Amino acid sequence: MRDPFTKPFCRPEDLGLAIPDSDHAVSVCLPRWRDVIGYEEGDPEVIETFECGYPRFVLHPFVAELFLAAQKEFAKKDEVAIVFPSLAAAWRCADYVKRRKETSCRLESYGWGDLAVLLLDEDAYEVAWKCWQHGGEIVSSRFAESALTDEPLADEVAEAGDRALQILKERLASFHEGVSGEDVFLFSSGMAAIFAVHRLLLARKPGASTIQIEFPYLDSFKMQKEFGDGGVVDFSMTTSGGLDEVRQWFEKGGEAAGVYTELPSNPLLKTADLKGISAILRAKEVPLIVDDTVATSVNVNGFLYADVLTTSLTKLFSGAGDVAAGAVILNPASPFYSVLKEDLALEEAASPLFTRDAITLEINSRHFEERVRATNENGHSLVSWLRERPEIKALWYPDDCCRENYDEVRRTDGGYGALFSMRLKGEQAALERFYDALEISKGPSLGTDFSLICPYTLLAHYNELDWAAERGATRDLIRVWVGLEDPEDLIGRFERAFEAMKESE
Repeated sequence: MRDPFTKPFCRPEDLGLAIPDSDHAVSVCLPRWRDVIGYEEGDPEVIETFECGYPRFVLHPFVAELFLAAQKEFAKKDEVAIVFPSLAAAWRCADYVKRRKETSCRLESYGWGDLAVLLLDEDAYEVAWKCWQHGGEIVSSRFAESALTDEPLADEVAEAGDRALQILKERLASFHEGVSGEDVFLFSSGMAAIFAVHRLLLARKPGASTIQIEFPYLDSFKMQKEFGDGGVVDFSMTTSGGLDEVRQWFEKGGEAAGVYTELPSNPLLKTADLKGISAILRAKEVPLIVDDTVATSVNVNGFLYADVLTTSLTKLFSGAGDVAAGAVILNPASPFYSVLKEDLALEEAASPLFTRDAITLEINSRHFEERVRATNENGHSLVSWLRERPEIKALWYPDDCCRENYDEVRRTDGGYGALFSMRLKGEQAALERFYDALEISKGPSLGTDFSLICPYTLLAHYNELDWAAERGATRDLIRVWVGLEDPEDLIGRFERAFEAMKESE
């Protein structure tokens, strides 16, 4: 297998290769700036090279084969099939489609596990795909691979999976005082975890809006916007870490089913005023949901103020980049604890972490804490060096972005993580030369053992670049995840890329 530490996925000939070199990789190589544009523009010369992609955005070959198998068995003329992990998830997608398009939908049992098939007209597929992407209730590549065999899982595999699920829950709970494995719920993706909480919030307050504080990860915002009648209140640009905005919202008579924010935000690495916001929300009996994917519970204690933590286990918790998963962790000290816990088990069953994925994730996460601490140091070293470089126009990192708010929840031995974003000085051509020359694996995702880089805004907001720019995420923003490579090695790679910026066209 290719070693991304010694041979990163960054050469022109690496276009479309899976990152890492695995049948179940969750990233794909886009080695040049123009490749990113080509992907967003739907250029077949780019897309047809893809071995895989991020699971909610690109259909994995095993999952595509499963869709085709379902279509062959169940579809009528002009129908297409999408397979979901449960009947509940498929039904939700059918309801989503019917609300947005006059079309018929049918549901069938696939006949393996709890897989369910949604059958709908071809011209409604793109609408259904938005539900798959924004809701995150996906069938993983391992799930699809197993279903295609049409053989039940061996007893020893099922037993190993049950053990892995329990270990994972206890491992995640161990970072929080007073939290047990029973307070942890595992899902097929980070978005599925967030979506599950969102459904419970809206069940408490039907028709109410949710509130987003600080510029969010793409689908965290889209999910709130697309699902539920109340939509989302957009406080992604704040002057007070969200405190003034939330206070004024309620003073003007506004309501909310819940408030979402990230610790810190992705990609601008800002932290909301969790302490101040929490005090307001408790008085209004509104839960605060914090996603700590970027910082992780190793570095921060979100439960100082959050009622619910969500996290994408696809990222740092796994580290290997070869499994998708997400978690919801409930705060036992929260006044919402009992009402949320009562229903979360049902939500977990609708988009569960598949047995084989659980086994893989348990192995991957055995050195989670050590990896976080090592990448903290590497990230800080590289950022400190870059801040002195004349090529840097702007750089975002939690030790300088809303640091007071971050430090409010930072653990005594916690760091500032290994994710940062930057803009470079110079013309577009120079920026592209830098990016194309940088010897770091280039693709979406973060949290891998090895470093990853991407033009984040282009990948996440290509069709809404002005909207993103208004919030600080300009089209030239580059997001960097710092892995376990030697910092001096990474500095050398950046130095060579900076030299490439100076070369004439």
